[in-house]
Amino acid sequence: MKRAERLITDMLRQIATRDVVVLDDLGGSRRRLAALTYIAVQYGFRYEETRRLGQTLQVRLVRDPRPEARERSTAALGRLAAGRAPGMRPGTLKPLPDVAPAVGLIQARIEFDALNDDLDWRRKAVFMTASTALVALLLIPAGWKASLAASATMAAVFPVFLRLEVLRKDRLARRLRSAGLI
Repeated sequence: MKRAERLITDMLRQIATRDVVVLDDLGGSRRRLAALTYIAVQYGFRYEETRRLGQTLQVRLVRDPRPEARERSTAALGRLAAGRAPGMRPGTLKPLPDVAPAVGLIQARIEFDALNDDLDWRRKAVFMTASTALVALLLIPAGWKASLAASATMAAVFPVFLRLEVLRKDRLARRLRSAGLI
């Protein structure tokens, strides 16, 4: 059995027996979790939150009590009897072209929530400053010019990384706001 089929089977076991489904991905693959979340939504669940536990991303889904969720679930069970996960290519977690935008929005929501759960920028800034100082101290035996050059380079690059992360989070927030998800 392929990995995608195994992941889908494990999730369907949870769906059949629980009102709360927890999906884990050890590698933190937002794409894989988004595809599994889309399938779970078709079975009458709704996305609740994403948490980061080290390198593992954990998505929590709860049963949706609305009538349209029950209708989706009934339709999905019919497709499952035909041997196909709803909205995915057979045997994979790759979305069909007509559901790819919906899976993309779920992926953006997972990424946004994972960024919110990530370390805040102050801790990252302290870590980056300490790293710059450590490199400067370690390179002093190589000469003060090499030490100063390495420290200046690191001090210039790290704020760029922090800013890129803030811009990425803002872009995701705009996309989710325009879709009405946050």
